[in-house]
Amino acid sequence: MSKRTRAKAARWTAATAAATVLALTGTAAQAAAATRATPVSGTEAVIAVGNNRAQPMVGPDGTKAYVVVDGPASTVLVKAVDTRSDAVTGQVSVGTNQVFVSAALSPDGTRLYVANGQQFSVLDTASLTVLATVALPDQPRQTGWTPGAPSGVTVSPDGTSVYVVQNGPTAYRQNAPARVLAFSAGQRAFTGSVQLTAPMTGTAAIRPNGQDLYVGTSTGVQHVKAAAAPTLAGTVPGTATALDYNPVLTPDGTRLFAVGQQGQADLIDPATDTVVKHLALTPTNTSLSSPQISADGTRLYVAENDFTAGPSVLAFDTATGNAVPDETVSPDEDVLNGLAAGPDGHTLYVTGSIGTSGKLQVIAN
Repeated sequence: MSKRTRAKAARWTAATAAATVLALTGTAAQAAAATRATPVSGTEAVIAVGNNRAQPMVGPDGTKAYVVVDGPASTVLVKAVDTRSDAVTGQVSVGTNQVFVSAALSPDGTRLYVANGQQFSVLDTASLTVLATVALPDQPRQTGWTPGAPSGVTVSPDGTSVYVVQNGPTAYRQNAPARVLAFSAGQRAFTGSVQLTAPMTGTAAIRPNGQDLYVGTSTGVQHVKAAAAPTLAGTVPGTATALDYNPVLTPDGTRLFAVGQQGQADLIDPATDTVVKHLALTPTNTSLSSPQISADGTRLYVAENDFTAGPSVLAFDTATGNAVPDETVSPDEDVLNGLAAGPDGHTLYVTGSIGTSGKLQVIAN
């Protein structure tokens, strides 16, 4: 067994152990999902899923992947993929394509939430049907201004609440503050919102306690107290100019990586909301997106679009922030749109395009 194979096997074992611990300590729904089976690994393949801008998500047992993708006739489709056979097993439309689309899967894998422009859809993954479509609450704005587009969707660890990050209203060369909306999964209704201090937003990450939500914005990483009526706790000092639009947390919630689009990141201690370390992940001529943490918490994966050398998935040690070059992956796509880390601890699901065709690539890493 090679040194790299041993390392991968060790991380896979740790990920399996983490799933067992979840069965003992998590919520009832999460425990039930975790005890059904050890998460499976996907079969390597490049799968045609539609047109451009595909976004991937993977169920907690690893058997199903879901891709939100541009469909024909200006629609947005959600497609289900069997990760072992690599077959597309179903699809459903979530409406006319509003250009700005964000999605998230519930921790137990039973619900999928899609923000498509000013519409928000709730899907049942077992039947792949739309259970409800709700309009985003009207965003306060001046006459003639346009509501902001959604930039991220995050589900609470217990699956009861969903948070939608929405950019601020816009007018010609003008922007107003963004907001975060709270949605009740049980009521299928929006319950409250909080205004941020920045106009432009990225994605969000929530700690395992379900109370602390971190939002990437144009003026820093903002800390929101997650609730039916969320409140703003403040901005993490030292992140105001970093453009850290994409935050992601380790599974234990102790380390927050806020990844910028131009090659940098900040490692944040969420217990104190302080920057522990500024990280230079790549040269500034590359575009980073879709940060993911491995199931065992030891790796940070980031999708990189290098317009000179081509796209890659980069790996970093979460303990040090250092690159792990031996685990860099070069996908087949021309441009990467999304990335998901499988629950087995060593399968990556990459979405992107080859020409105008959207692809889902399953990679054993």
